[in-house]
Amino acid sequence: MRHVILPACASFVLLFGACSNGKATESECAQFAAHFEKLMSGGAGAAEADKTTQLAKDMAKDLQAKCLSEGTSAEVRCALAAESMEALQRCGDPK
Repeated sequence: MRHVILPACASFVLLFGACSNGKATESECAQFAAHFEKLMSGGAGAAEADKTTQLAKDMAKDLQAKCLSEGTSAEVRCALAAESMEALQRCGDPK
């Protein structure tokens, strides 16, 4: 169940581009990808830790690329402030 929800959560983060505060920088997107990876891996139990960590790394690469092409600084700031995957998903909710 976790693996189905997480891609959906991740995709929400960068889907709202209406409120732009300037294009996200490469540094911001790298920070976002690392933060996403940390949040996603943090809740895994011991049995799922390796699979979840690898999935998070794979998804983080794609998110960083999407961030660079479509993300804004405001979206990245919201994502970096998120302390859970649920909070991260709210960054993509329409305002």
